[in-house]
This record gives sequence, structure tokens and C-alpha cells, in this order.
Amino acid sequence: MTLKNIINEEIRNFVTEEEFFDPTLPDDIKRLSKKFVGKNVIWYGDPDQMIVIPAEDVHGMSGNIYDYEKLQFVVDLILESPELVEFECSYGIGSVVTLIDIREHQEAEVQDRFMIDQDGHDRPYSTGDNELDKYIGTEDMSDQEFVYMITSDPNILKFFDEHKYDLVNGKETEESLTQKFNELNPDEDDFTAFEEFLSLEVELAEAFRNQTGDIGVFKLQLRDGHHRVMGAIKAGEDYVCANLAKEQLGKFDKYIRKV
Repeated sequence: MTLKNIINEEIRNFVTEEEFFDPTLPDDIKRLSKKFVGKNVIWYGDPDQMIVIPAEDVHGMSGNIYDYEKLQFVVDLILESPELVEFECSYGIGSVVTLIDIREHQEAEVQDRFMIDQDGHDRPYSTGDNELDKYIGTEDMSDQEFVYMITSDPNILKFFDEHKYDLVNGKETEESLTQKFNELNPDEDDFTAFEEFLSLEVELAEAFRNQTGDIGVFKLQLRDGHHRVMGAIKAGEDYVCANLAKEQLGKFDKYIRKV
């Protein structure tokens, strides 16, 4: 028996003892599946539903509890195996990041409750710009630095509250917002605050038009097989695979990469 075969046999014995994962899949599963070869993992999945997705665009299901011994086992299995490890695809559901998603994430981040409210995510969705993220995440406009440092006029605060997101949602233009603001007869300080408000609104609209950061990005939420996928990501896989829900294949056709 060669050294390679001895090592493989030892790995198989260890996997069996731990009752976690075998580094190879049965031939009958592989025969009926499509495959994608990653850095150190070969993924096998449903011929109709299998997609490949960047590791950074995958997150776990809220409430999922990880067995960290099992997770570390997957990492070690991948990194220590002399051959590529074979995994069957997990199942997942997809979504495309919207303003509402970013707003929910950033508000939770600003209020220091992200890890509770957005369980399953490692980081909040972002516009790709820290200043815009903070603007979105600060729910009460009176807490915006460009507001409380300059004005406390309740009519001005009400205007900002009512018209936040008007440009990105296509409700107003720069000109119409300026005209409506001038109807409040603002003083010099009020108008200074408005200029900052308008600048942020313009930048936000441009960010969505250019789809920066996570805006408009397809994301996958795992519904099973968390240890396989997250272990593979932790072991350095840049791309992972999953079987996407059948009813979503047409809906997200232009966003996904099928195998």
C-alpha cells in the first residue's frame, strides 16, 4: 500500500470514528450529480438546481446552532486531505440586496444589536461607503451629526425625516427638494444642514444607480448543510455550491451562475 493510500485510509477511519463526514461520496450520488471543482473541494449537486456562488455572498439561517467541533472537523478534513474532498451540495434560498435590507442591517449595526437581529450574517450589508452606511443606519434624523451640530428647528427635522430616501426612491429631484425646503424660510444654518442632507441623498441615489457595495448583489441563505459550506469557506474556498430552490431558478436567472 502506498503512503498516499495509507493516509487516505487513516482519514477515512478518523471520519468514521467521529461520524461526521467522509472525504469521498458514494458513486451512485456522483453519477446522478453535476460537479464543480474548487480549490480543495469538489461539490456535487442537483443537475437542475446547482449553482456556484462567491463565499462572501453566503450566510447561514437565523437560529442555526453550530457544533464547533464538527465545523473544525470539516476545516481540518479539507486542509489535511491529500486529495480533494467531495461534498454533496447544501440547499439554499436566494435574495437580492435592496435598500430595505441595507437599512435594516445598518440600523441594527448603529444600535449595536446586529449580531442579535441579523443572526446568520457575519457583517451588515453595505453601500460600500462608511459615511452613507452611517447615514442610513441612523434612524432618528436628529441624531445625524450634520443636524444636531447645526440646527434644532423642529420643522427642519420633520423635513429631513419625511424626505429621507426621496431621491433614491424617485419621489423627488434635487430641484424639487430644494424648492420645498426653501418654502420653510430657512436661515443660513438651516440651509447648511440641508446642503449636507442633499449631498448624502444624491450620493445614495448614485450608489444605487451604480450598484456599489452589496447593492443589487445576489445572496444565498443556507437552509441545511451549514457545517459543510461554512467549514469549506473557513478552510479557504473562494466559491461554494448549493442547490437553489426550484421556484427561484427563473426569478434569479440573471443573477446566478449555474453549474
